[in-house]
Amino acid sequence: MNIKYIVSYLGLLPFIFLSIDGYFIALLEVQLIQNLAIIMSCIIFTFIGAYNWNFKVDFNLLEFYGFIPSLLSMIILTVNIFDSSKYYLFNAMILFLFIQLLIDIFLSLKDIFPMKYLITLRVPVTLILTANLFVISQL
Repeated sequence: MNIKYIVSYLGLLPFIFLSIDGYFIALLEVQLIQNLAIIMSCIIFTFIGAYNWNFKVDFNLLEFYGFIPSLLSMIILTVNIFDSSKYYLFNAMILFLFIQLLIDIFLSLKDIFPMKYLITLRVPVTLILTANLFVISQL
């Protein structure tokens, strides 16, 4: 198994632990759980976008597409600093992750991304991540 798969699935563990803690254990405060979830999801979102960077091929549109998650993550993190509604931040993050997944599916159908990567990694990880974000947003 590729190390990318192991790291990607292991990256979901903190979200699962935060969800479990928020509903059953209550070691952490809800605000801390939600802040951690937003920060960590922005990091994952940025990494997914960075996957689109290929320094061997000059494809400006794909490079710009790879940059957008970093920009959106910066905006979400900045808004989060000012204690805005977590509800809207979580919904925005979930929406951005699904839009990115849909675009990646389109790019896979055009043979720009490998379909195996999309089916075995991106779809399950995105679904598990967004489900946990939704659960955490309801705390």
